[in-house]
Amino acid sequence: MYFCDGKFMQTALIKQIKQLFLKELKMELKNKYALWSLVLLLVVSVFIIYTIQKQASDMVWHSLFYVVLIFGVVQNIGRSFLMENKGSLLYYKFLVDSRAIIVSKIAYQFLVNAFFLTVLCVLMNFWLPQSIPHFWQYMITALLFTLCNSAVFTFNSALALGAKNSSLVAMILSLPLLIPSLLVSLKSASKALSPLDTSVFFQDWLVLMLLLIIQLVLSVVLFKYVWTE
Repeated sequence: MYFCDGKFMQTALIKQIKQLFLKELKMELKNKYALWSLVLLLVVSVFIIYTIQKQASDMVWHSLFYVVLIFGVVQNIGRSFLMENKGSLLYYKFLVDSRAIIVSKIAYQFLVNAFFLTVLCVLMNFWLPQSIPHFWQYMITALLFTLCNSAVFTFNSALALGAKNSSLVAMILSLPLLIPSLLVSLKSASKALSPLDTSVFFQDWLVLMLLLIIQLVLSVVLFKYVWTE
């Protein structure tokens, strides 16, 4: 009987996560100006880089890519809890599990960041073609980095929800947690610039995944106490 109850609760939790994620996606599609403003930000940023730097070596391309990527990820902080009004959050408090809320927010934030990463990659390769030996390993590293960012920024935006200048507070809270994944990501991405064996990336990817797991577990566990407040 306890097994059946646990299985039912798990199924209900997954259903809540799915519904909340789809709700976030529908809201984004309704407010298309926010999505297109993100694309416009990328186009303008990469075009300015192109007008200044007509050609770029792989190292310069790598540096510019991560500068724009980090800038864009920080700009996406407001797409999680900071866009919710207190009435909606109070409604969710009595309706759904706190774990479903934080997991759906992280998943949606990752979707937005993955879209940002894809568009950035296309634009950078269009205006500044690169010749990175291990390009796909480079992109996998960047994808893991954006996933770590999604967990960090989503949870910290929940912590900063009631503060003044909440976007700034969320960014300041996220910086200490962002640095480890950033350093590992830059180390792994730098390896992709050299014609090394592909096996050298697995250790860095493992570290990034461990950081991600730690961030996810802490977000889910600690958000329960934040949510009760």
